[in-house]
Amino acid sequence: MEMRAREETGLAQDLTPYIPPIAAALHDSFLPSHCTSCFRPFQQQNCSATPLSCPACDAAVRYCSLACSAADSIPHASSGECLLLSLRPLNSGPTSDLRAALRLLYSLDALGLLTPPRRGESPRRIGGLLAGDLENVLEEGGEVAERIREGGSLISRARNRKRARDERRDGAVAVVEEEALLAVLTNAVEVQVSERGALGIAVYGPPFSWFNHSCAPNACYRFELADLSKGTGSCEPGSFRVSPAGTEDASAMWKALNYGEGGASHVLFLGLCRYGPRVIVRSIKPITEGEEVCITYTDLLQPKAMRHLDLWSKYQFVCCCERCSASQEMYIDRLLNCYARDLDLDNSDSRDAGCEELADMLDQAISEYTSDDDPESCCHKLESMLSGSYENKRFQADNPSESKFRLHPCHHLSLNAYIILASAYRTCANSLLTTGLGENNNLEFFKMVRAAAAYSLLLAGATHHLFLSEPSLIATTTHYLISAGESILSIVQSPPWGSTGPIYKSEICWAVHHSPNTSKEGSALLGDKFKAAPVRFLGCTSSILLHSWPFLAQGFCYLESIRSPIDFSWLDLDMVRSQTFAVGRDTTNFAKPECSECKYQAEMSIEKERKGLFQLAVHCLIYGSYLASICFGPRNYLTDHVKELLHGSSGCACVDIFLGPQSNECMCFAVSSVNENLLVHAGGLNSH
Repeated sequence: MEMRAREETGLAQDLTPYIPPIAAALHDSFLPSHCTSCFRPFQQQNCSATPLSCPACDAAVRYCSLACSAADSIPHASSGECLLLSLRPLNSGPTSDLRAALRLLYSLDALGLLTPPRRGESPRRIGGLLAGDLENVLEEGGEVAERIREGGSLISRARNRKRARDERRDGAVAVVEEEALLAVLTNAVEVQVSERGALGIAVYGPPFSWFNHSCAPNACYRFELADLSKGTGSCEPGSFRVSPAGTEDASAMWKALNYGEGGASHVLFLGLCRYGPRVIVRSIKPITEGEEVCITYTDLLQPKAMRHLDLWSKYQFVCCCERCSASQEMYIDRLLNCYARDLDLDNSDSRDAGCEELADMLDQAISEYTSDDDPESCCHKLESMLSGSYENKRFQADNPSESKFRLHPCHHLSLNAYIILASAYRTCANSLLTTGLGENNNLEFFKMVRAAAAYSLLLAGATHHLFLSEPSLIATTTHYLISAGESILSIVQSPPWGSTGPIYKSEICWAVHHSPNTSKEGSALLGDKFKAAPVRFLGCTSSILLHSWPFLAQGFCYLESIRSPIDFSWLDLDMVRSQTFAVGRDTTNFAKPECSECKYQAEMSIEKERKGLFQLAVHCLIYGSYLASICFGPRNYLTDHVKELLHGSSGCACVDIFLGPQSNECMCFAVSSVNENLLVHAGGLNSH
């Protein structure tokens, strides 16, 4: 099964309507604070003051309103979810996948779509969902097989106590329950609608589950919670800009979806959870008519071997996408596996062994951080690992004998190290805040927050560099840019600078102008502006970083060895020029500001470093918000989060983002920041 575009589609276009799930389950940690039916937090105004709960499972499942309770209480009780929660208490291990499988079985059974397995049927499908080859998965063993065996038994006991007694006598296997759990593990996606992380998982019917994987996808997806004030809404088949291809069965099933034929199948395809989280698929690249539309099932910042291992262990297939099957390794994968600056160096077995050694060192440091609660030791080991790559003559490939082992700043191990280092240094800073900031702790705290911000920025910059050669990294780049902006902003407001509040006025008048123009001319114009945006961002930030980066990196050997965390032309100028999709890219002129309003105008004197950091944070946040609008739409939780970061209680800041083909420039913004110490006007990513 596969999905193909019914028409030519430009960048940043929704390809599907809102698709409701056929089964959904909150993660255990969110059951006390969120509605099981609609996934909304209880503190929201449209939720009742006292959540309604299920007495049968000791209030483990709760609802925000009578409507949500009425919509979900029968599936909750009849599926066996109550009994499962008593068989496996929440503190004994995660249950979201088991509960989703129970709900899926209940729905399919109620619709008469739960058919017993047929001899020779492989791969197996349940209600149109791929359940894989259960026998093969169990034979291979491993964590997935163990989870299926244990979970299948629990699900079976929850559905039928008599069956559980029979199993204990003869050891029979509940095949259908194991298949349902495998279908959930194969098809479920994490539901994330805020910066707090994934709320739970959801399983969607063929309108979503038939989108195949690619390591260079041309689409991504987002989630939206149902608006209870507007009713449950519906999935409108006529608004799909994709259709299935591959088999006659696929066409027949899609016909049932579009024209309401097929009875139960039609109900299943349109979704069964009236208030559950909806999913929308959106283009992140221009798509031609008839082209297959793909999303990703794995972390795109992993090298090919790791991606294939992950995909096989979870989904039992070998990826043959354009990126994986390219005759010449793509630039992004060359960097993710690159041991040194020179991309043409032979990656011999000795280098592979050295990389494995560093990977073990990374795992050990992470283990100490998570298990032993020792962030300082973790930081020391990871920075030793990274700094060892730069010993003696930094990146001088003509003296390989003088250096131990060199990882490229964009190597996948380097990226993972940046993530952990940013988190570990932030933990160190928080610990100092907890113990109190004296004169000595004050300086140490400031050093820790500088390091956390520097590694966050380096992670964002390295990912952005890879994004320039592979636009499908847009979602990951968006998250890292906003995280870096937030981390840098925390320095500007940190205690060592004596700030008791934001240095900028806080009530934001926020406007996002996003044109829905879907004409060929409009889409082409939006694409051109999208290509120009990275150049403008790099031009602005490269100028700021001439002063701000040395300030952030001071005192950290590895960070000081990085000339720029955003512009990596200092590593391989010719390669950068040839691999980027950005237009008009002149890597030799990044130090020249392209934005006339990037220079701050302060009413009163303030630290030069602080002004530069604030400007850098704003650029990262606004550019990240712009990219978020491309892959998630003009209204999404990331842009909301950026608004919150630039929101306080003492004044007003105005931020305008112009997106889409109707605007005169690809992006511009203006932030007015005022308090008794500082008046700042910052504009970015636009020539005036």
